[in-house]
Amino acid sequence: MGTTTARWFHALIIAGSVILTYVIGIFGPFNDGNFAGEEATELFAPAGYAFAIWGVIYLGLFGLGIWQGLPGQAKSLPARRAAPWLSATALGNLAWIVAAGSEATVLLTLPIAIYMMVTAWAAFFRLAVGNAGLPAVERWLHVALRIYLGWLAVAVIANSAVVLNALGWDGWGVSPEAWTVIMLAAGAVVAWEVGRRVNHDNVYRGVFVWAFVAIFAGQRAFPVVAWSALAAAAAVSAMILATLPRRRGGRLTAA
Repeated sequence: MGTTTARWFHALIIAGSVILTYVIGIFGPFNDGNFAGEEATELFAPAGYAFAIWGVIYLGLFGLGIWQGLPGQAKSLPARRAAPWLSATALGNLAWIVAAGSEATVLLTLPIAIYMMVTAWAAFFRLAVGNAGLPAVERWLHVALRIYLGWLAVAVIANSAVVLNALGWDGWGVSPEAWTVIMLAAGAVVAWEVGRRVNHDNVYRGVFVWAFVAIFAGQRAFPVVAWSALAAAAAVSAMILATLPRRRGGRLTAA
């Protein structure tokens, strides 16, 4: 397959997968944001508005797919190296939303979500995300990938709970509220550690704040969960503030 053909092959896969995923998300069995067979009161579930973040993600992935296929990217090694991985994660997204809509396939959602995250990280590193020398339009397109990775991390945590519940796991006698608090703490640790390893990526961390605040809003009937989610949001916000660059003596330095 020639270079030009390969670029547009991947562009079509990415754009088509994003469009199909969006359509299925709106009109398919997953249109209420709940897994097949799951109650809407799942304790880790955020308020419905949180899923609006997918609009930004879909638009960004669509843009990335078209961008890497443009003639101007013909000689771009990062674009060529990232394209198959962007295609892979886009196809994974499509597979995930189909699997989440049926009780027969809901157990597949966790391995698919992990696959999506692995392939998205592969694209992230091949695109040299965070390189200040990249053109502005490219850096803006990369923001969607950083948001996507943050949301996938939250989704994998939630997805793990859904799959364990579907398998009949009893929580080893620990209450659902306590497990949710543990999951929130795990999310805060992931926000810190993964964000630290990618140059304190505060866009990535900001997604956790968005998700935790939405859990607070959606779980007010369970005060322990709601206030723990707000505390987790505050902790990640503190991480962001602590690692923002500061201007000292006319120069930007790390906090």
